Amino acid sequence: MVKATINKEHYACAVSNGSHDIIADEPIELGGTHKGFAPKGLLMASLASCVAITLRMYVDRKEWPVDKIEVVVNTDIENGEMVFFEEITCTGQLTEEQKSRLEDIAGKCPVSKILTVGHEVRSKVL
Repeated sequence: MVKATINKEHYACAVSNGSHDIIADEPIELGGTHKGFAPKGLLMASLASCVAITLRMYVDRKEWPVDKIEVVVNTDIENGEMVFFEEITCTGQLTEEQKSRLEDIAGKCPVSKILTVGHEVRSKVL
């Protein structure tokens, strides 16, 4: 469960899962206060962090020599659809075969799976 609460301050939104709190907002040029990630940025952050965590779990299990993993996510519109682009940098000694395997593993993170399969969102105003 994640809860977002917004009052009258445009558009700072308190987001909590009961254990952790963040602020989502819009940039000043869109009327926000720029106190936190914009919602689209949070989605991109979810993808980037999920890929990084998934890859860290994999390289640790394989005992591959990777000191650091960086994942940069950008988006663009292609044929009317949003496309997420991941640039993954692994600091360490990896073969081309290992890098290719990590590209496959990146697509297996839970957030990637959510984004690549059609989902329904159901809203109910109480």
